[in-house]
Amino acid sequence: MSRLTKISLSSQTSSPPIIPNKRSQSSTSLISLMRLKNQPRRSNASLSDRNSSPRISTSKYNSEQRGKARDIVLGIQQKNIKLVAIDFDNTFLSIHTGGYYQGTVDSLLEHIRSTFYYLIQELLDSSAFGHALHVCIVSFSSQEQLIRKLLQLAFKTSKTDRIIIRCNTPEFVAHMNDDFLGKEYHLSSVVTELSTRRHKTIKPNEILLLDDDVHNILIAEEFGHRVLEIRDEISLDILKDFVFNLLSDS
Repeated sequence: MSRLTKISLSSQTSSPPIIPNKRSQSSTSLISLMRLKNQPRRSNASLSDRNSSPRISTSKYNSEQRGKARDIVLGIQQKNIKLVAIDFDNTFLSIHTGGYYQGTVDSLLEHIRSTFYYLIQELLDSSAFGHALHVCIVSFSSQEQLIRKLLQLAFKTSKTDRIIIRCNTPEFVAHMNDDFLGKEYHLSSVVTELSTRRHKTIKPNEILLLDDDVHNILIAEEFGHRVLEIRDEISLDILKDFVFNLLSDS
């Protein structure tokens, strides 16, 4: 493995800055990942599954899920997380598109994990969104416009325009340094945009990365971010337990 490049998250320059505070992997994250791994498997319904119950049951279910997601958003803020970074394939979606999806955007709606649908909905509805709390999608996919259109279609609000997307588009990859590992170049680019365009400073430990790739997770932790490896059994209950019982305070 090549060396981990230190990049600063507070630079005002147009190029991705250098993130300080590189550290070795802590035992806290390993304990968290093992505890979550050993959680009993729970259903993580797709959007199509959510609507299969009778109307009253569905309404009650939606209310319960939004309540859990709202608690998670409040817990994230209490833990001083200012940037929630979400992977696309096998995280936001329950499938992997391979980065070159050929189907229609609306055909992906049924593959959005309900956990992330409710979480992002509550993040968008939070009064802190766009001010003290920010959201980004970080992906190795090259299909930025596909992801943007899917967000618009799923959440039906112009607020999705404030979700920053960083993908491996040809333009993005052309400026990528080989020394950047995992999602670090994506995250540093997001933090640079928040700094230069929104005048927000995000420190490494104020970033929460949600990703299914353990390689990305371990690298992100070495750079000082807080992390959660996403598995197929992810649910709002598991996410809520992580935020309130396993996520460190700083």
